[in-house]
Amino acid sequence: MPEAAFIVQLDDFQGFIVKKRHPSSLALTETMLNLVFFEHQKGKEQVIRESEIEGMRIASFAMEVFPGWTVCFVLDEDDVLDEISHELTGMGRFMLELMHADPESLEIEEILAKRSMMSTIDDEQKAASIFMTPSSALLLERLHTEGVESTAKLSMWLKNQVQSDNVDLKEAITPLMESGLVAVEIMGKLETAFLVKDVFPHRSPPVESFKATSVAHPNLMAQYQEYLKNFFSPDPPTKGYNPTLPVTDPNSPILEDREKIARILSSSINYAVLQCLRNGPLRLGQIASQISFPDGVVQRALWAMEAERIAANFEEEGVWALITNPKMETFLPEYILPIIAAKLEDKRLSSDTARRYLELIVQTWSE
Repeated sequence: MPEAAFIVQLDDFQGFIVKKRHPSSLALTETMLNLVFFEHQKGKEQVIRESEIEGMRIASFAMEVFPGWTVCFVLDEDDVLDEISHELTGMGRFMLELMHADPESLEIEEILAKRSMMSTIDDEQKAASIFMTPSSALLLERLHTEGVESTAKLSMWLKNQVQSDNVDLKEAITPLMESGLVAVEIMGKLETAFLVKDVFPHRSPPVESFKATSVAHPNLMAQYQEYLKNFFSPDPPTKGYNPTLPVTDPNSPILEDREKIARILSSSINYAVLQCLRNGPLRLGQIASQISFPDGVVQRALWAMEAERIAANFEEEGVWALITNPKMETFLPEYILPIIAAKLEDKRLSSDTARRYLELIVQTWSE
């Protein structure tokens, strides 16, 4: 495995900047940085690319979501890229995520030693990204009332909502498509968006964690129960968290809370820590060991979740546990079917488009 690596950014004003390197004595030239960076302009897919430049074998990794950034590993003579590409991709993804979330905590030497890796984004995180993009959340609300709509009409509606002509519908609808909520197809001469899934962002009681705590740390149960009671069912007149209230209800927590939930879930670092705690309470070191993250990175993620009332530190036992379990649950949007029927009857929707919507629903939910 490589023992040397560096992270480079292409700045619009300063050109190439080496943001991090290990070892510090690693010598890099402008020519080398140019060749490595532009190797990734040949394609946008997240792949490791190997180059031989100035006597060095360099494996480089870039992500479309972080334009202008590249992670480079200096390969040893014995390194076979095909055998280690998965690990290098994971480490590259981790470095880029950490570089944007908490650059001060990024230590290349520690990451290489621990082989800290970041897995690919899963469906729950993709759904969370919708609520981190205001225009995407607006489009979803529109499709809640329309079900099926031409992208031309959606674009006009969105521009009117934000009072600006400089709105990129493709940018707004991409998170909806990548999360599987929306399918876009050509119907006749019109590009049409279909809402085939909906998403319910909410916090649920951490049932699995609670069960595990009763076995592993029974002396914490009284304090744990108090945490859960205060959040979900406090004594009157205080109202507990109730995600089933309609969003039109002034007491509904959904609109206010979903961005907080989305912020935690969309961060791959926070999400990895959250996944560990969903199974039960753990010490910081146990979490770091399970996901091979530096202790400092895990600690910052725990503090972020503590601030949002997702996790709590039980100092008596030195463990962290979930007090709420944030989720992005997708479901079949059955409420759209009467809307489709009404639009078909009013001739606002063609029979072919309505039929295609039903086909997409069946395909999506029979997989």
